Amino acid sequence: MQANADIEHPKPAKDLSWRGQDDLRLTLDTIPVLAWCHRLDGSSEFFNKRWHDYTGLSAEEAQGWGWTVTIHPHDLQRLLDVWEGLRVAGKAGGLEARLRRLDGVYRWFLFQAEPLFDSSGSLIKWYGANTDIDDRKRAEALLTGENQILELSTGGSSLPEILDRTCRLVDEFSDDGMAAILLLDEDGKRLRWGAGPRFPAAFATALDGIEIGPEVGSCGTAAHNKEQVISSDIATDPRWVKYRDFAFPFGLRAGWSTPVFASDGKVLGTFAIYWREPRSPTPDHHQMIRRISHLTAVAIERKRAAEALRASEKFARGQTEALTHALDAMVRESSADRIAEHVLRTMVEQLNAHSSAVWLRSEQTGLMGLKFALEEGRFKTKADSTISAISPPLRIDEIEPWLEVFRTGRPFFVEDIRVCGNFPWHAHVLALGVIAILVVPMKVSGGVEGLIGIRFAQQRRFRSEEMDLAQALANQAMLALKLTGLSAQRRQAAVMEERNRMARDIHDTLAQGFTGVIVQLEAAEEAIAQKREAKAADHLDRAGEIARESLREARRSVQALRPQALEEKRLSEVLKDLIENMTADTTVRTTFNLLGEPQELPAKWEADLLRIGQEALTNVLRHAQASEFQVELAFESGELRLILRDNGRGFDPDGKNDGFGLQGMRERAESMGGSLTFQSVEGTGTVVSMILPITPVSDSERS
Repeated sequence: MQANADIEHPKPAKDLSWRGQDDLRLTLDTIPVLAWCHRLDGSSEFFNKRWHDYTGLSAEEAQGWGWTVTIHPHDLQRLLDVWEGLRVAGKAGGLEARLRRLDGVYRWFLFQAEPLFDSSGSLIKWYGANTDIDDRKRAEALLTGENQILELSTGGSSLPEILDRTCRLVDEFSDDGMAAILLLDEDGKRLRWGAGPRFPAAFATALDGIEIGPEVGSCGTAAHNKEQVISSDIATDPRWVKYRDFAFPFGLRAGWSTPVFASDGKVLGTFAIYWREPRSPTPDHHQMIRRISHLTAVAIERKRAAEALRASEKFARGQTEALTHALDAMVRESSADRIAEHVLRTMVEQLNAHSSAVWLRSEQTGLMGLKFALEEGRFKTKADSTISAISPPLRIDEIEPWLEVFRTGRPFFVEDIRVCGNFPWHAHVLALGVIAILVVPMKVSGGVEGLIGIRFAQQRRFRSEEMDLAQALANQAMLALKLTGLSAQRRQAAVMEERNRMARDIHDTLAQGFTGVIVQLEAAEEAIAQKREAKAADHLDRAGEIARESLREARRSVQALRPQALEEKRLSEVLKDLIENMTADTTVRTTFNLLGEPQELPAKWEADLLRIGQEALTNVLRHAQASEFQVELAFESGELRLILRDNGRGFDPDGKNDGFGLQGMRERAESMGGSLTFQSVEGTGTVVSMILPITPVSDSERS
């Protein structure tokens, strides 16, 4: 029960006196809720038209206490107790209860009651409304139940207990529906009883072990066809022809069954709801079935995995140790050959096998090629003449077990190679004493990329733990081989990246420094020609300083450190000093504008921005024949903008431009996550624009 403080108390009766009874009834019949009026003793006086349309009761049937037949039996006493408490206290209030629809279906409603007082404050009548909250209640109950079942599946509850609770969750939503969960045998041929609290024991016994097929009722057909089966009327459904005599004695008239799938697509069993009368699922039913089927799959997989681990604890410890050793070897080794050898030796040892071999599919040709083998205790590669001669590259469909493994993604066991079809190395393995071969897929990212053939000198059967270990080792081997290949590619890419970095930095230090030196030497030469010795000396001193600074920067570039100047000053100050030093006593006039409050940037960004500005200025001095060079550095909200503008001769940005300059500028901008554009037309100058999103700098970026 909950108080309803948000509902305004009705006006005293005298305020309503101007309304006639007909007006009041018309109003109550028109409002979009189930409305009612009760007397002081709690009996009914009036229900609006919507209430009668919903319940199907006439005014005569609902009068007095007749309305109570519409309340769910489990909720009736609670509702009467709350109603009596409100009536005695004369206070507004409400509660949630189920109300029967005219078709017999119960839905949850919020019942709210409000007292009406006369002008003297005496209680004279009760008004109320019922609001449908069934969708919300069902969603809340289903979510709560799902969470409880997930908790059970990770705790100590057994699988039968979890499945029973799942069925009970569904049964709570229906008075006459009966939920059941059946589990598929490991051989995938028969259904076993899992849970069904509302079914009699005789039904469970009779159904347990039924063989699946295309016309085996609802559950047997759903498991066989791997698709949902809706039998709205068992009496007329052809899939029930052979099983009606089985269903009718238990009162079953409709059955909806949905296959429960594992994460790998394998059918684990079925989830079903049976009914005692013909009926079809509503959209709400379909939604609930989807959620419960998925929940059942998760619970089964989790619990089976946990129970299998506990049931084979001793075996699992030994196998885990073996797998750990193999993985440790994979981590230590960088050679694909060494990784493959560790895996093959572990498989042979743990599965008591005779020998083993690895086949990998070529990404270029799609053909399978023998890469490694472990025979008679000796590890061999494809270069070994004893195996290369008998193992030509083959299509997957040329070897039947291969085709099956690639098709299903599951291991395939050849029980006796002496009676199976021939294959190129058939005589070779027979001569070794091999009788049976387990072909295990090597998967990565869900796809089969290769196979491991584990050979045995005798016929045998495998425990599920052994199959799991073989598959885990095969997958780890494939992953390790892939990572080894990627590692080699990354090393090569790193070398290329470092080479490009050195090329950029040498260009940005030595090459650009030499440009500054040349400019100053040319100015000194001109000053000497004009017999201005002091001016020439200044230019020579400046050329020497630029050369020394460039040498220092080149050395620091080799060490991948930021420019020395940025250790002592802000980017804006260093950039301004650079422009002034490189253009001192030249014909190029420069301006530097700083907009906004400078923000701290990552060290690498500051170095890259400085190099971009330096490269742009070098291009101006070397090629542009410009008389003006303008720099704008703007810090705005979440963005940095660097604009470099000159009035030189311009160039074609889309044309071929030799050297590292423009390419290096682009690479630096992209490495920071920014964008850099060139706007230029021959004869009208150039504008270089750098836009860089910026965020607060972390401590690690400052260093």
